[in-house]
Amino acid sequence: MRLALLASIFVLTLSAPAPADEIGECRFDRETLTFAGTPLDQATCLLRKVKLLGEKEPQPLPPVISSLMTNGGAPSAEMKEAALGAFPQPYQDYARLHATDPASQTEAGLPALYFVIHDTSDPFYKNDPFPRDIDNDHRVNSFTSYMDQTFASAPVAHIFLNRVGQIWAGHDFQEPWRATKLESRVVGVPARGRFVHIETVQPRRFLPGATNRGQTEGPRPGFSKAQYRMLAALYVYSSARTGRWLIPGFHATVDAGIPDAHDDPQNFELKEFGKELEQLVGR
Repeated sequence: MRLALLASIFVLTLSAPAPADEIGECRFDRETLTFAGTPLDQATCLLRKVKLLGEKEPQPLPPVISSLMTNGGAPSAEMKEAALGAFPQPYQDYARLHATDPASQTEAGLPALYFVIHDTSDPFYKNDPFPRDIDNDHRVNSFTSYMDQTFASAPVAHIFLNRVGQIWAGHDFQEPWRATKLESRVVGVPARGRFVHIETVQPRRFLPGATNRGQTEGPRPGFSKAQYRMLAALYVYSSARTGRWLIPGFHATVDAGIPDAHDDPQNFELKEFGKELEQLVGR
């Protein structure tokens, strides 16, 4: 009963109108360029589970994330090296080359603070079934469309991570970039540099009977073990370059409350991400 009551209070809080100077369900402040509450509060809101059609529901944080958000600090040198050692080539050499470079800052000098997880929602299979061996399918795992301006006129994120764990850097973490409606359409340039963006490769197809690209579904499971492992390494590495543990969140929750917000990442298992993060930072 108590848990149900707390969940109800949490939902009511999220649905309450935000003050005029705050944006969206997690209440982003235009002046401070932060979401509302402590790092733990922010992570709790930003890591709500994203369901079909962008519906969101609260979910418990893995203990390792709760601990990092509560205790603060930054990755140790040993954690950073563990993350670097986990990366595949050729990205490992690239990451080592930039390992002592700072992460992005806003034009006002505020450092990166948020680690945003996306899914590409691509390739799009329309009404066709997903490939049988989706994690090893060449079309699914190819980076070509993200590189050659087929997917967009410029790489839409700092990092692209495919289902076999390969990594391609669209932009270095030092470059202020935008990949959410919050940054590109609402706050604009002042917010750039506050977020680092990771696009995890996940195909989509129409929901049964749908014809609108806003009505799609991803595969189940949504991501591979290799993706969770590399995502954890990227989180530790980017946090080390920032000099503090970044606050993790999802694209859909960052933009929650903004019209036409995206619905990614679909079928993301936060427990699996937490398990891989524990391997790098301990409990």
